[in-house]
Amino acid sequence: MDLSYQQLAEIIREKINSNEYVFGLALPSERELTKSFNVRRSLVRSAIEQLCTEGILKKYHGKGTYIMLKDIDDSSKHFKGMSELLKKAGYDPSSKILNTMTRKAGYKFSKIFDVSEDTEIFQVLRLRLGNEQPIAIENTYILHDCIPDIENIDFQIYSLYDLFRTNNIKIHDISHAFSTTKVHNTDARFLNLENDTSVIYVDITSSLIDNQVVEYTEVLVRPEFSKYYTDGIFKNGIYQVNAQAVI
Repeated sequence: MDLSYQQLAEIIREKINSNEYVFGLALPSERELTKSFNVRRSLVRSAIEQLCTEGILKKYHGKGTYIMLKDIDDSSKHFKGMSELLKKAGYDPSSKILNTMTRKAGYKFSKIFDVSEDTEIFQVLRLRLGNEQPIAIENTYILHDCIPDIENIDFQIYSLYDLFRTNNIKIHDISHAFSTTKVHNTDARFLNLENDTSVIYVDITSSLIDNQVVEYTEVLVRPEFSKYYTDGIFKNGIYQVNAQAVI
């Protein structure tokens, strides 16, 4: 196929816009694209570089090239993710995925999500770091069918709320409940704390406008990295306050 790299970039862009190449997953490799379009590898590289410059793609060393979030204007942009909170507090955020798995809801999560006990939910266990220091453990549970192909998404690269936005899942309410607890064994080790150390416990529930819960997260936070604040907006003449933790 006699294409310029600009034409190939436009074809890849169209495939992204039509969701043939899906946000949350890696772009096919250079070798696969070379074979699919019957073009030179150097031309594929130039097309990818063009799309990276435009912010449509992003390369991750050792992982591949990933499709980035299209700008979607909806109210869920107001709610801040952990990385944004860390940056605002002056830390260089990073994270490590400790485990992902699909599991049955069981009694506890069937009540939280208002589903049957046999309903599948997806679990993501993540260690949050700031300036390379362990700060928090996040244990997130999501309704499995909310996000297509969720098992193959690299949560080291993509945030849950970016995936919600891309899949037109519009979060209406996020509630936070704060308390304290003590960490033991594995949790203590991940946070670099002694057993029985007191930490902040944050219970986060995200739901749609019809009150359907789509995310439930349990967070354990080292207390010296925690503070409480309120983040409010005016909407339709009413001041709405959303309580969040700054870490």
